Amino acid sequence: MKPEERQQLDRMFNPRGFALFGGISTPISFGQLILLSQIRYGFKGRLYPISPRGGEIAGLKIYKSLEEVEGPIDLASVSVPARAVPGILRDCLNNGVAGVQIHSSGFVETGEEEGAALESEILRIAANGIRVVGPNCFGIHNPRGGITLLPGFDFSREPGPVAMISQSGGVATDFGHEAPPLGLGLSKVISFGNGCDLEAADLLEYLAEDPETGYITAYLEGIRNGRRFLDILRRVTLKKPVIIWKGGLTSLGSRAALGHTGSMGGETRVWNGALAQAGAASVQGLDEMMDTLVALKYLKNTGPRIALLGGGGAIGVFSSDLAQQWGLQIPTFSHDTQKRLKRFFPTPGNSMANPLDTGSPALPAETIKALAEEILTREPVDVLIIIILLRTLEIEVPAFYTMNGLKPPLGGSYLRGLIEPLTNLKRETGKDVVMVFENRAHLLEEVKVETVSRKMRKRFQDEGIPVYPSVERALRGIYHALTSKKIRCR
Repeated sequence: MKPEERQQLDRMFNPRGFALFGGISTPISFGQLILLSQIRYGFKGRLYPISPRGGEIAGLKIYKSLEEVEGPIDLASVSVPARAVPGILRDCLNNGVAGVQIHSSGFVETGEEEGAALESEILRIAANGIRVVGPNCFGIHNPRGGITLLPGFDFSREPGPVAMISQSGGVATDFGHEAPPLGLGLSKVISFGNGCDLEAADLLEYLAEDPETGYITAYLEGIRNGRRFLDILRRVTLKKPVIIWKGGLTSLGSRAALGHTGSMGGETRVWNGALAQAGAASVQGLDEMMDTLVALKYLKNTGPRIALLGGGGAIGVFSSDLAQQWGLQIPTFSHDTQKRLKRFFPTPGNSMANPLDTGSPALPAETIKALAEEILTREPVDVLIIIILLRTLEIEVPAFYTMNGLKPPLGGSYLRGLIEPLTNLKRETGKDVVMVFENRAHLLEEVKVETVSRKMRKRFQDEGIPVYPSVERALRGIYHALTSKKIRCR
């Protein structure tokens, strides 16, 4: 990307002045919601609502036209009927606006000739020097620039290294809400809809050189120029991990994508092969995307050798199947290690080989600490996954302790007691530790277990130990992270 092109996008993401068109005085209209979102999010620049009616809204003057505005405008938001969009876009071009996000729908995604013609006209205007995000999109979010997309007024204001580009506004907003609680701060989120001007390849190229972005994720439905996209993607993945969720890979999905953003899908094996060759992790769904990001952020020294502790025999068998399916290893512990582990389990019914089947789902915290130390200090594994069944911990463990004459742990204290020793082991051995909180509390009166789980997840994450809701999701995230790291280190 040329320096002048980058500078123009920088202005859009960090606008000094922000003009807004469409329904400014109409309650619950896109235009008004976008304006109010910027105010609630705390935009520090100048907001310029534009409407021929003039007046005032939320303490701001409503300007009748761009010509009335004195300060610089770097970004404009357009939420007017499709037929009115080209005229406003020309007005923005003539008044030196760097870029426009067009929220309006009614373009190529309709499948109608008029909509396609309007989108072509937008592209012709953009070619004269103004950049366009959209149409049919939710816009741009940038916490450092102080702007947010629709309706991201409640997004975190704490910036971070994760960027998201999405052809779906809904996926973009879901991502913006779900990433921060996992410790994944956002650099930029861009809902670009039909992508008639700024498309996926352009945004990837921009984010590759963005100093605020360390990880890039994308939800895509169609690519206009596949060869250019893959060429750029290959270059980007040499610098930063890229995770792509490609929609429209089946005949039904492709049909839905055509009606959503006017994008043509593609065949599953072709896309997955192309993304793998380009060095991107190919995922399906937001959960899989988040799992991969969590592994990339928290697991610094991870290789393919996995040790599993707890959860029961069936989980161990299932995990072993998944590990082999994804090219991970679950090496058998040495005879000496198995002998040392057996000291903690004097009665039959346990497997010491790896996965470590502890038999009882309710082990004292001191036992878990000791087992983790034996494995991490004596075995050539890269990551230890510790599986905790939360219903057992919060509901049944008190009974387990009482029957043994011990004082039961309450309110997450059991988990809290594991944080420091596991953090120390992680630091001393240079190996990664992953927690799995399997929530098996499904009764209404057990809802408190979820509260404890979320609080404890935050505590472990703060110490660099990721928490997953299942072994399957943990292994899958590690697999994608390893694949991404191998390709970038080639």
